[in-house]
Amino acid sequence: MIKKLISILLAAVLLFSFAGCGAKPEKNGPTPAPDSTEKEEKGSTLRLLYCANDTLNPYKTISKLNFELSSLMFDPLVKIDNSFGEVFVLAKDVKTEGSVCTVTLGGALFSDGTPLTAEDVIFSFGLAKESERYSYLTKGVEKVEATEDGAVCFTLKENDPYFHRLLGFPILKNGSDQLKNEDNVELVPIGTGRFVFGDKSKKLTPNPKYFGEKPSVTEITLINAPDSESMEHYVEVGATDIYYADGGDENIIRMRGQKTYVNLNNLVYLGVNHDYGPLRSDDLRHIISSAISRKLLVREAFYSNGVAASGFFHPEWSVTQGYQTLSDSANLKICVENLANIGYNRLNEEGFYENKSGKILELDLLVNGDSFTKLSAANLIKKQLGEAGIKINVKTASSEQFTNALKNGNFQLYLGEIKLNRNMDISSLVLKGGSAAYGMPEAPKKTENKKDKDEKEEDSEEKPEEEEIPEDFDGETSYISVLEGYRKGENSITDVASSLLSSMPVIPLLYRSAVVFYSDEIENIGEASCYDIFFSADKYKVKK
Repeated sequence: MIKKLISILLAAVLLFSFAGCGAKPEKNGPTPAPDSTEKEEKGSTLRLLYCANDTLNPYKTISKLNFELSSLMFDPLVKIDNSFGEVFVLAKDVKTEGSVCTVTLGGALFSDGTPLTAEDVIFSFGLAKESERYSYLTKGVEKVEATEDGAVCFTLKENDPYFHRLLGFPILKNGSDQLKNEDNVELVPIGTGRFVFGDKSKKLTPNPKYFGEKPSVTEITLINAPDSESMEHYVEVGATDIYYADGGDENIIRMRGQKTYVNLNNLVYLGVNHDYGPLRSDDLRHIISSAISRKLLVREAFYSNGVAASGFFHPEWSVTQGYQTLSDSANLKICVENLANIGYNRLNEEGFYENKSGKILELDLLVNGDSFTKLSAANLIKKQLGEAGIKINVKTASSEQFTNALKNGNFQLYLGEIKLNRNMDISSLVLKGGSAAYGMPEAPKKTENKKDKDEKEEDSEEKPEEEEIPEDFDGETSYISVLEGYRKGENSITDVASSLLSSMPVIPLLYRSAVVFYSDEIENIGEASCYDIFFSADKYKVKK
C-alpha cells in the first residue's frame, strides 16, 4: 500500500515539474512513465523517451532524443554498422566509377504503400543539403539525377571510392514533409522504416509495409521528456528501456540494467606543429608515440570508454586491419634506443636525456583545460614521456583560447579530437588547409626532370629553381603524395593507412566509445551503431 502511494505521488510530481525542451513550452509536462505491471502485461512493449514539443521530421528536429528516434521511422540508402562496415538498406547495388556513383534501388515501399523512387531520393538529398545535421554528407556532390532505368546517379566533385558510405541521409516520400492534419499541424513525414508514428496515439507501431524482418516489438510507448532535467530523472529511475550516451559532454547519466559499448569514429590524437624544428623529424614523432601506453590512456583518462588506436583508422574497421601496427603499450627500450640514434644518449640528474650540447628534449603540450578528461590524459602523457626521458610542459587553456592558439600556430604539441566522416576521409586533419590541419607541413614542391627543364631553358632565359624538402625530412611529407594518388584512384585506402603510419604527421592515441544502457527486460539488443543506436531493433525481444 505504501509503495502504491509513493508511486502515485511520484507520478503526480513528474506531471507538473517540467516544461520546455528548447522549442515551445509544454503545458502538460512530461508523460508519466507506464508502471511495471502494464509493461509485463503487454510483453512486447518498449518505453523510449522523446520530446513532444519537437518534430520527428529528421531534417527539422533539434532534440537529441527525437533525432535518435528518427532512425526507427526513416531508412537511408546505406547504413554503417558498429564495425564501420557498410550495410545496404534501400540501396540494392552501388557502383562507383571515378567521380560517378550509381545507386540501384531495392524496391522498398513507403509506409503508405507507395513505391520508393529515384525522385524520392533526389528530394531527400535536397533536404539533406539544406539541413544542419546532414549537409556534411552532401558537400562532395556536384549533381544528382535519375537515370532512365530508375537508378540514382551522383556526380562527385572529385573521386571518392568510399562515397557510398555517405549515403546515410534519411529518405522521405517526396513532399510528405508538408503534410498537415485537420488542425493545420505538421504531421510526421512518410518513411520506409521499421516503425510508424501514430499522430493520435503518440506511439510507434510496426510498419506493415516494411521490406525487412518484422520486429517482434509490437509497440513503443513514447514518454515525453521535455528538458535535460526530466530526461536525466527518467534515465536514473529506469523509466526508459534504452538510453544512449556518447560522452561528448563528459557527463554520462547512469542507468540501471545492462550496457553495451558503441564504437565512435572520434580519434583522439597528439597534434604536431611541423613549423617547430625538432618536430619536423618523423623519428622524433615515432619516439614520442612509442613512449605512450595507449591502453593506459583509455583505462585511466577515459575510464575505459574507448579503444587504443592501432593507426589512423578505427581498429574495428576490417579494411585497414593488418596495415595498422601501433602497439597499445609503451616500449621504453625502443624509445631510449631511438633517442640515442638522434643524439640524446646521456641521462641527466633529473632523468631527462641530453644531447652532446647538454640540451634536453623539452616540449610544450597544449590542452583544453575545460575538459577534465583531456586534462587528465595530458598529465598522464606528461608522466609517460617523462619516464622515457622527455620533458613535457602541460599548458592549459580555455576552449576559446585553445582554438585560437591552434588557428594561430601558437603551440608545439596539442591534445586534439576529430570525428572522421563516414567515408573515412582523413585529409581534413593531415593536409594543410584542412579544417583541423593545424601545424601541418606544406606539400613538397615538385622538381622538374631534366627533359622538361631543358625545354623550359630553350623557351626562356629565366631559369627558376624550386627548393626541395631537405632529405632529412622526406618522411614528414611522403604521405601527401599517397593521399593525392588515392584521390586519383591510383592508391588504395590501405596505402593511405600505411603511409600515414610511416610519416605520422600527428600521433594517434585512441578512439572514443559511447555507451548504450538498456533494461534487463530486453534480449537480443545486438549491436548499436553510433549512426543508428537502434540498429538491431528488428531483433529486440522483450521478456514477459
